[in-house]
Amino acid sequence: MDRRTLLKTSGIVAASGLTALAGCIGSNNEPPPRKSNVINNIQLADDGSTLSIDPVVDENQWVQSRRDIDIVTSDASSETRSIGVPAGHSLLAGLSPIGVARAAKGRGSTGRGTGGYSSATKTSNGRAWFWGGSYARPWYNDHDDEIEQYPVDIATLGIAYIGPNAVFEEQDPGPGPVTWDETYEDPTDDEIETSLENLRTGWYRVGANIVTPNGRGTTDLGWECVDLRIEDGVGGKEITERWKVSPRI
Repeated sequence: MDRRTLLKTSGIVAASGLTALAGCIGSNNEPPPRKSNVINNIQLADDGSTLSIDPVVDENQWVQSRRDIDIVTSDASSETRSIGVPAGHSLLAGLSPIGVARAAKGRGSTGRGTGGYSSATKTSNGRAWFWGGSYARPWYNDHDDEIEQYPVDIATLGIAYIGPNAVFEEQDPGPGPVTWDETYEDPTDDEIETSLENLRTGWYRVGANIVTPNGRGTTDLGWECVDLRIEDGVGGKEITERWKVSPRI
């Protein structure tokens, strides 16, 4: 298959895994979002008509998780290593829930489109970290023995227009896939010039379905997403908000 094959998927949601578990319950005891390094940059063309997406270089793509996965090592295709989950850690807690449910209002930064962007915790890429916050660092420090960092590949990359700001606030989508306008199967780490044209003001989601190799094929680790707000500026359309949206670890 051509690694840059474009699939038109209007009306189809690319969902996998535990979609029913996404963002349904919020509490002050919830963990922060998982950390990842998948999408390097998303930008508008100079005339504001199209989006380009630049994935992270293949060998530098990773995600952190509390799942227990046997992964194939890079130096021996038949060798695997087992990542252990501490005793007493439940199967449910070890999974990364994904899906399209309305975002729960548990602790951490929210406020997409409602004035919360400027005060939200930012990632190293300068994106607001949805559900992130000051509680994340101590939580990770307290649970570092439960967390592993896995190399990943992008199986599918999707782009969708969610709607104007009022619609986006109403839908308030949680982590996971939405109804994609376009998808790219097995993209390389080259910059992708999307074929969406005449971009509208409002909110777009760019999502990457990530997988990690195991001894039997690949393990699906769900979706890493970036929500973008496009507004009319003095010089034309511009991206005014970028939110990294990940399932809680």
